[in-house]
Amino acid sequence: MEEAALRNFKDFLLLYNKMTEMCFKRCVDNVNSRTLDGQEAECIEDCSSKFIKYNNRLMQNFVHVQTELVNKRVAEVEKQQSNLEAS
Repeated sequence: MEEAALRNFKDFLLLYNKMTEMCFKRCVDNVNSRTLDGQEAECIEDCSSKFIKYNNRLMQNFVHVQTELVNKRVAEVEKQQSNLEAS
C-alpha cells in the first residue's frame, strides 16, 4: 500500500512539474523581474486551470473505460467458469 502511495505521489509531482514548465514557457516573457506582471499572472492562472480541468476529465474517462474493461473481463471469466463447471 505504501508503494502505491509513493508511486501516486511521484506521478503527481511529475504532472505538476510538467504543468509548471508548460505554463511558464507559455506565459512568462520577462525573467528579469521577480514578480509576474498582470498579463503573465492571468495567463498562468488560465493555463494551470485548463491543465487541471483537462487532467480531471482525462482521469474520469480513464476510470470509466477501466471499469468497463474490468467488468467485461469479469463477465468473460465467469462465463468460462460456468462453461467449465457445465463440462
